[in-house]
Amino acid sequence: MNDELRDNLKRYDEIAGIILESKLDEFSSKMGQKPEDVDDETFDEYIQRSAMSEVESQSRKLEEEPDDRLGGMSMHEYIDELELDEKLEALEYCALHLDRDIPGCLIASIAEEDNHEKVKEYCANVIGDCAWCEGEHKDKDTLFEMEFQKVKAALKVLTQMKEPCFVKAVLDRFMSYSETTEFVADSIASYIEAFPDVSVPYLVKIISDNEDTGLEGPCEDAVIMLTTIGLEHPSEEIYESLRHAFRFMNNKIYAVICLANYGDKRAAALLKNYINRNTGSIDRELFYEMMSAIQNLGGDISDIHDPFGDFRKKMNPADSEGKKSRHAGYNGNR
Repeated sequence: MNDELRDNLKRYDEIAGIILESKLDEFSSKMGQKPEDVDDETFDEYIQRSAMSEVESQSRKLEEEPDDRLGGMSMHEYIDELELDEKLEALEYCALHLDRDIPGCLIASIAEEDNHEKVKEYCANVIGDCAWCEGEHKDKDTLFEMEFQKVKAALKVLTQMKEPCFVKAVLDRFMSYSETTEFVADSIASYIEAFPDVSVPYLVKIISDNEDTGLEGPCEDAVIMLTTIGLEHPSEEIYESLRHAFRFMNNKIYAVICLANYGDKRAAALLKNYINRNTGSIDRELFYEMMSAIQNLGGDISDIHDPFGDFRKKMNPADSEGKKSRHAGYNGNR
């Protein structure tokens, strides 16, 4: 990769960082305007999302600005003129060295290449060869997450290409680990969730095939992915799979949160029946989560016996934090 493009990408990254800091400061000043019924954590997530949205908008403009160091061309125009091998080299450079996101014009330019097979071959090699966990990483001087950034970039290209050809391979590898990091789970989820027609049957099968294991580790992420897809593409198959997950999950709080987020009102009766059958043994935290879910689903909790006697004193609509898992704050949006 030539020095002109490398310097331009560095500058793009630095400016994006400055914009992000500025926007975070700007939005953070609105904390005093926080609505009374919103907790700090939720409002902070809103601020983060708003700031990132502004940065993305400003970054797109930056990609289109003429630059004397690129012969008067914009970054977008300059990248479009590169050979595919040069674009892929730039993609790896961005994945490994930029602090901000990869320029959208670079992802789009690779995705729109005529030689789709070569792009797919590159993505397949990256997905298959890069480390997905610490034990697979051979460079002791860096974290495996750095190498996995290349996988994340390849998955973005495939998503932009509208190419679901590696959905099964990605899920198979993901499910081969007993546990994974949130970073890996979130990275593959963006790809998996982009192709519901292909992904849903695989996710449903994962949940069905792993019921005897208690649906732990990556299975929990599979349930979350299925829920997220279901928010835009609800179906009886998805609801039945989430209900099945609730029945067999060791950590039922995952399933409760997902059923509440999915929003099928039938789940209120399911959860209510579970509480009534297990009043003497139910965990306090699970009880609180179920009661909140039933309320959010429009169910009646007035006739439910509270074995702890303090639900109404301690719980409020903003109390469902998802704090039981590494997906803290999961609310149906990744």
